[in-house]
Amino acid sequence: MLSVTLQNLMRDGLVTRRVEPTVPPRVHYRITELGLSLEVALAGVRAWAEEHMAEVDRANELS
Repeated sequence: MLSVTLQNLMRDGLVTRRVEPTVPPRVHYRITELGLSLEVALAGVRAWAEEHMAEVDRANELS
């Protein structure tokens, strides 16, 4: 699941990938300028989640 997510982020231009030719190979991911441009928008989502986490937890307990 993580590898699919990283592939999608690379496809969308949000992260880059660098592979070092070692044994085993070392792989490094770095957020791009495009990815960094999401910081403000995602900060709002994070703030909402932090504010409502208790309500979400209660709803999950009822499921």
